Amino acid sequence: MKRGQLTVIVVLALFAGFIGGIVSSQFLGDRAVCAREEPPAKEVVVAHEFRLVSDDGRTLAILGGHPGEEPFLPIEPALRFFDRKGDIRMLVGMIPVNKPYVGFFDNNGKTAWEAK
Repeated sequence: MKRGQLTVIVVLALFAGFIGGIVSSQFLGDRAVCAREEPPAKEVVVAHEFRLVSDDGRTLAILGGHPGEEPFLPIEPALRFFDRKGDIRMLVGMIPVNKPYVGFFDNNGKTAWEAK
């Protein structure tokens, strides 16, 4: 390769790098580039129900309404806690007449203690 050709290649490479820097600064601006950006925090989350589950998929707790299956009245809102077998062990919420409710349940699902 002749000296003149090498000079042209070097000048073109420098020019291309300079142009690339200008173009990229127009798209990125003064924004810092991170490998992983955190999503912005939301001020309001709307859902019918939130479920806390274990690594193996078992439901540990539910925040939402309780449908009112026997022996309960419908309770809204309700926070329900479950044991390893999936049986309800504790229920905290509001019964329809706007009174608080707290209940603890035994291994058979029967009410062990409640306050309403």
